[in-house]
Amino acid sequence: MRGVALLGLCSLMLVTGLAGGAAAAPVADEGAERAKARRLSIDDITPRRGEKVGTGMPIMLRFNQKIRNKKAVEQALVVESTKPTEGAWFWTTSSRGTSLAIFRPKTEWKPNQTVTVRAELKGVKAGNKVVGMKNGSMSFRVGDSHVVKINSKKYRARAYRNGKLVRSWPVSLGSGGERKNGVDVLITTSGVHLVMAHSKLERMISPGKKKGDPGYYDEMIPWATRISASGEYIHQNMSDPSCLGRRNCSHGCVRSPGKDAKWFMNWSYRGDKVIITGTKRKLDWNNGWGYFQIPWKKWVAGGALKQSVHT
Repeated sequence: MRGVALLGLCSLMLVTGLAGGAAAAPVADEGAERAKARRLSIDDITPRRGEKVGTGMPIMLRFNQKIRNKKAVEQALVVESTKPTEGAWFWTTSSRGTSLAIFRPKTEWKPNQTVTVRAELKGVKAGNKVVGMKNGSMSFRVGDSHVVKINSKKYRARAYRNGKLVRSWPVSLGSGGERKNGVDVLITTSGVHLVMAHSKLERMISPGKKKGDPGYYDEMIPWATRISASGEYIHQNMSDPSCLGRRNCSHGCVRSPGKDAKWFMNWSYRGDKVIITGTKRKLDWNNGWGYFQIPWKKWVAGGALKQSVHT
């Protein structure tokens, strides 16, 4: 099954207003509007403050506008961790058209530690007369290392905690057979996915179809863990149980026995790696949090400073 809509990033406000002292008065004229537009802020940050995440978790900072002087802003972004990690920033554009800075480790965070992000934006000149007015920081926790490996040709998922196998179960992946713009959209994507969200009950509707069309579905699916923005989940199987462990029958998701889908949803953290192999469709780097699909050298080159950092 595929989800009815993209899930928004769970995030929180890191820097608000950015006006020092008392709260800003309501905007009364165009001059005040322009002054507000010249204040650089971070509208959203992922992960949440205090959240326990997986070892693949990226840090995503969505700014309130496009940034011209990304070098100055990147120099003001500091990542600290209690266990040394090599990582780097990468710049892209958010769904709102504003600048999005993403930090990811070269391989993964070391498990069971604390990571702190500091945005020392006060006084930073971001270009076009845009200036940061306030600093901010937040911390989150990295839990145990959780990695799930799924081989589409063996129809099996294997879950590892800190390198040791803790559970294995039969699965059924995308059957294929429906091409759109040259892409078979019913094939599960291969690559390094990251857990994005959890849902005890997720409504899934066939994309681009209406009731009565061949292949149409509209169902409530239990124990759904999202692993891409295009609607791929690990979820409870609601169809032919004989497919599990034997053949690929799904619309692109990873169908699993109910007890295993429930276990995985409760066990996994956002940012856990789910590595899928054996299919003919590759996960795009911007399909959800597919950032590990970008080779490390290219990732580093996507930063304004074009260099890695050691936290």
